[in-house]
Amino acid sequence: MNSDLAFYFELFKKRVPVMAVIFMLCAGVGAAMALMLPPRYEADATLLVEGAQIPTILAQSTVQTEASEQLQIIEQRLMTRANLIDISRKFQVFAGEQDLRPDEVVKRMKEQTNISLSSGRERATIMKISFTALSPAIAADVVNDFVNLVLEEDAERRLGTAGETLEFFEQEVSRLNVLLSQRSAEIVAFKEANQDALPEGLEYRLDRQSTLQERLNLGARELASLRDQKSRLQALGSASTQDISSISPDRQQLAAARANLSADLATLSENHPKVKNLRAKIQQLEARVEGSAIGGSNVPASTTATVLQLQLAEIESEMAFLEEETSRTESELALLRVAIERTPQVAIRLEELEREYENTQSLYNEAAAARAKAQTGEQIEFSSKGERVSVIEQAAVPNRPTSPNRKLIAGGGVFAGGALAAVFFVLTELVNRTIRRPIDLMRGLGVQPLATIPYIELPGERKKRRVITTFVVILIIAAIVAGLWIVHTQYLPLDLLFDRALERMGL
Repeated sequence: MNSDLAFYFELFKKRVPVMAVIFMLCAGVGAAMALMLPPRYEADATLLVEGAQIPTILAQSTVQTEASEQLQIIEQRLMTRANLIDISRKFQVFAGEQDLRPDEVVKRMKEQTNISLSSGRERATIMKISFTALSPAIAADVVNDFVNLVLEEDAERRLGTAGETLEFFEQEVSRLNVLLSQRSAEIVAFKEANQDALPEGLEYRLDRQSTLQERLNLGARELASLRDQKSRLQALGSASTQDISSISPDRQQLAAARANLSADLATLSENHPKVKNLRAKIQQLEARVEGSAIGGSNVPASTTATVLQLQLAEIESEMAFLEEETSRTESELALLRVAIERTPQVAIRLEELEREYENTQSLYNEAAAARAKAQTGEQIEFSSKGERVSVIEQAAVPNRPTSPNRKLIAGGGVFAGGALAAVFFVLTELVNRTIRRPIDLMRGLGVQPLATIPYIELPGERKKRRVITTFVVILIIAAIVAGLWIVHTQYLPLDLLFDRALERMGL
């Protein structure tokens, strides 16, 4: 065990120069980076989403986006390619920016910008914007420009949303107003075209139909009575001249009046005016007949014939009038039947039109109410009384750089040098499989040597080995330095890369 420690101690003393070179180079690189890395300044600003200043129970804005969602939308619009390039050119964020490609500018701007959101239940919604730059004034100017863009974007978006909402409902109210007028005109035109079959007149038409039907029945009975009277008078006219001359005109009229009374009593009551008139006429004729019988006067046959012809003409005239009245009544009844049959269809269509009108009226009322709310919401946004983004803390010019952490970088170089030196020692020992001790010979050949003769290294070989080793070490360190320089200039500054590494490790 003591021999092993002595052996490794001797190896350590032999490799100390190389390990010292590795350590010194890494420590020197760390110190150089700590001293040479340019200082970077970080400025930040804090924004807050304030609630509406007017109670929502009294008046409500038409912009109803959640606060966190609102800030996320603003963040996405803020970090657009055009905005980042404009801000970079406006403040000359990067040295030699005119030689940088736009994609490179956008990439660097995104890497140096940090936007964080914090929100939660019963917690305020806060946005923090920070930017890292080589100049403290540029860092503050960029953050303040970001803040101005956020405020402008919030105000423009809210006003635009409120205006678009109001415009939509104004168009909707106008459209529904025109549609309402069309529906009303359709109802009026339909009622005018179907005035004879409207459902509100159905009761009148049914009553009118009953009245006409009674009138038609009464006319038929009167017509039948007149036909009967006509046939009787024709029978009287066909009697012999002697019989005719023996009957006075008064008797003939009396017979005709009695016949009419008999026919009317079949359909009319005793109190009917026509029945009363006929009875009065019969009484007069009876008195005249009795007077004629006492005087014994006789009427000539020619006079009797003329009376019969006049009566027949009167009956035929009444029959013609009744037939014409019956025809008109039947025509009106036919029209009433058609109108009554059409009434259900007309009622169904009218109900459809009225229902469409009521639905349109309901939509119009809702749109008008929504337009009133949209007008109130727009006024709230114009007066900045609704929910809005406000600045809690404006970005100030930082007094001291936030990166790089020079002590940490220098300490990292020292640590890396020590670690690389230790790794070099361990790797060279693991890789070296040559026989350097008797125990190595015993392990390799499985025999016990009688004596061992050490390898005698010539001075030239030793010098050559040291030169090669030193050259390889220097080459490795130069490659490391060159790689760090390329990363710093072409990909991401080392201080930012270092900070990100610490953030990922949670330090």
